[in-house]
Amino acid sequence: MTFVKICSVRAVEHAEWAREAGADAIGMIFADAPRRIDMRVARAVRRELGPRVEILESNTETIERERRAAGQPLLVGVFARQSIDEIERVLDQVDLDMVQLSGGEHPALAGRVRRAVVRAVHVEEGMDARAVLREIERAPNTVTHLEPHSKQGGGMGQSFDWSLAAEVAEASPFLLAGGLNPDNVAEAVGLVQPWGVDVSSGVETDGVKDREKIRAFIAAAKGEEAS
Repeated sequence: MTFVKICSVRAVEHAEWAREAGADAIGMIFADAPRRIDMRVARAVRRELGPRVEILESNTETIERERRAAGQPLLVGVFARQSIDEIERVLDQVDLDMVQLSGGEHPALAGRVRRAVVRAVHVEEGMDARAVLREIERAPNTVTHLEPHSKQGGGMGQSFDWSLAAEVAEASPFLLAGGLNPDNVAEAVGLVQPWGVDVSSGVETDGVKDREKIRAFIAAAKGEEAS
């Protein structure tokens, strides 16, 4: 069943909605971005979800196993163009389960993070599946977050060629992101067959997380009826 991450949560109740709807992971942004979370709220989300889940290896099998054993969504901190010292300072304050590097960081940085790592691979214009796979192979001990390139970082609500993503999925698992919403995620999953999907603005109304959209997105991604 498709792994689902609800990203850029900025309130405890949003994390609660994602958990009750069956999210596998919840993302909080610590980068300099409009959806950056307040540190006090981030700590409150951690308390609400429960103690940190120890994930010893950055691969999809281990992450799925530990998520099932924990019985709670994994808490992912999203960083972009930040130093290891900045990341460590956040980890000292918020006991994150995983770290996501979304700013085109050098693969070597992933090896210095004391958490399982999700690393963004940005699909740029003109890239083919072989080029994407070469970039994925640069950081073998990470889980790939496949998203369209943008100057701001992240998908910014834009999608990219899903047929390209489907080619990549035949060789390597990844989280698919960019332009997904409750109306198109089932089609994306069917065409691409990704390991997982990630959404942010696609489950918002006027820039705020929407409980019904979160519920509908997760149900559609997992091929279930929304309750």
